[in-house]
Amino acid sequence: MSNNVNAVVNSETAKSIVAKNYDPMIVKLDTLEVKTKNVENFYNQIKNNFYLGVKAHYIIARDLFDAKQTLSHEDYTRLVQMCNFSGSTQKKYLSIGGDVRLWRLFMSGKLPMKWTNQYLLTTLTDEQFSKVEKKIDAETPASQIKKIADLPKEQVEKFENMLLTFLSVEIDKSKVNVARFKTILNKVKKDLSKYPEIEIVDDKAEDVEIKISSYFEKQLKAQEKEMKDKEVKQKKVA
Repeated sequence: MSNNVNAVVNSETAKSIVAKNYDPMIVKLDTLEVKTKNVENFYNQIKNNFYLGVKAHYIIARDLFDAKQTLSHEDYTRLVQMCNFSGSTQKKYLSIGGDVRLWRLFMSGKLPMKWTNQYLLTTLTDEQFSKVEKKIDAETPASQIKKIADLPKEQVEKFENMLLTFLSVEIDKSKVNVARFKTILNKVKKDLSKYPEIEIVDDKAEDVEIKISSYFEKQLKAQEKEMKDKEVKQKKVA
């Protein structure tokens, strides 16, 4: 097993992605290196690899903020166009990349996996941030961050008003399978990406896939049971 995987915390603190020997600059994927095949080791490798994406997005945010500070307006605009960043994406990256306090979390492996939680941290005062920094890990939810920081109601509302949710998309699980759902989701995301003011949050997509799979498994079992019951009845009649 690689050093990266061995560096991941034990099961008692499994929600914290990294531990003692964490190196923020390691960007190597761990592949097929789970020698002792148990739940914990698979979890560690999967989470380690997933966290590489968090590292990459944070470095992108830092680079874009640096570019904003150093390039001319014309050159920065050209860079954004070359990267195909929408207005909302820029705002997200600049806020995160420009907050030096997040660097400490990045270096210690505590930077939140969700960008919305990273964004939330940028709105905290230094006093609030200090409270959170002592207790946060990469998967600490926003609700817990707000609780630890002891955010007043007005500050919570201000943050939530910056990220207004105005549309909910529903799908009938009895009419689609997982493959069809993924196709629809990709089409919806592609269409909405035309509007730079909209930030697409699809973090519940995986839960929907699980529920769709579960529904069809139950339906299949019910059909199998019904067929067996019919066979039993037919044998009794015969």
